[in-house]
Amino acid sequence: MTNVIIEKINAKKVFKGAKIKVMITTLTNISLGYDIVEVDNPDEAIADVENVIAPELIGYPATDIDFVDTLICESSVNNPIVTMGISISVARAASNSLDIPLFKFLGGALTTDLPIVASGILVDKNNNELMPIVMAESVEDIVNLNLRLIDALSQNYSIVNIDGAYVCRDIFNEIPKIRNLIDEIKEEEDLDILLGLSTKKEIAKDKDLSQIDYLEVEEPVEFDGFLCTDSLYEESDFVKVYPYEMGTITEMYYYINYIMEKGLYPVIFGNNSSFAHIAVSFKVPFIRAKLASNMLNEVWNIERTITNPNIRRF
Repeated sequence: MTNVIIEKINAKKVFKGAKIKVMITTLTNISLGYDIVEVDNPDEAIADVENVIAPELIGYPATDIDFVDTLICESSVNNPIVTMGISISVARAASNSLDIPLFKFLGGALTTDLPIVASGILVDKNNNELMPIVMAESVEDIVNLNLRLIDALSQNYSIVNIDGAYVCRDIFNEIPKIRNLIDEIKEEEDLDILLGLSTKKEIAKDKDLSQIDYLEVEEPVEFDGFLCTDSLYEESDFVKVYPYEMGTITEMYYYINYIMEKGLYPVIFGNNSSFAHIAVSFKVPFIRAKLASNMLNEVWNIERTITNPNIRRF
C-alpha cells in the first residue's frame, strides 16, 4: 500500500456564509482534504497554520491521525479552532487517499449507527429555541417530518432567520401550539417525536416546562425530562460537545468516551458536515445543527453507504 505522506498544508481566506473564513487544505502525495473555519483573526490563523504547525507535520503519514494530532497539540498554537481545522483537513486527506468516507476511516468498516439530527424550527429575539427531536426508522422520515413542520409553521409565522428557523416574539407563548402540532403529527405518522427547548438557566427556572421533553441549559435546573448541560453534572442526561473547542479529533474522541464512561450522552453542536462523520464514527447519538446547514443531508448521504443503518434512540 502506498504511504500517504503529508506534503503541504496551506490556508487562505474564503468568503462563505456572508463571512470571511479560513480554508485549511492538506495535500498528500496522492490526495487532499480541507476544512473551513471561522476565526476572529483570519490573518493570524493563516500564519499559525503555515508558519507554525504545517512545518511540523510535513513528511509524516496522514493516516496516523493519533500521531499527527499529538504533533498539533505540541505546537505553540493555542487556538483550538485552528488546530481542529488542521486535524480535520488531515483526516479528510487520509480518508480520501483510501477512497473511503471519513466516518469509516475514523470508526471502521463495521460502523452502522447513525445519530439523530435536531434543528431549531422556531426562535425568539432572546435566542430561545424550540426543536423537534425525531426518532425514526430512516433519515428520510426525519427529513419529511421537518418539511411537514416547516409547511405548518409557514401558516402562522412569516419571518425566517438566516439559520432557517421561523421567528416569534416569545417562544414560551408558542410552546402549547408547537406541542399540539407535534403531537398531531406524532399520532398520524406513528413516530416518536420529542419537543426540545434551548434556553438559559435564568430564564428556564421561572417557566412552565411541563410540555417540554428535552431541555438545553448551561447548568442544571429542576426539570423532569432529558436535561442537556454545558458540562458534566449529576443531574445531566446529555452533555454538549463543541468540536472547535476540543483542539483535535483525537482529543474530542477521548472527551466523548469520558462522557460515555460517566453514563451520559454526548451531543455534538455544530454545522460542519465533517461532524456528521465524527458522530457516526464515535457513536455519538445526537447532533444539534442549524436547519439551514448541510448536516441532516450529510447524515442522509452516510445512511446510503451503510448496508444496515440504524438510527439511534433515547
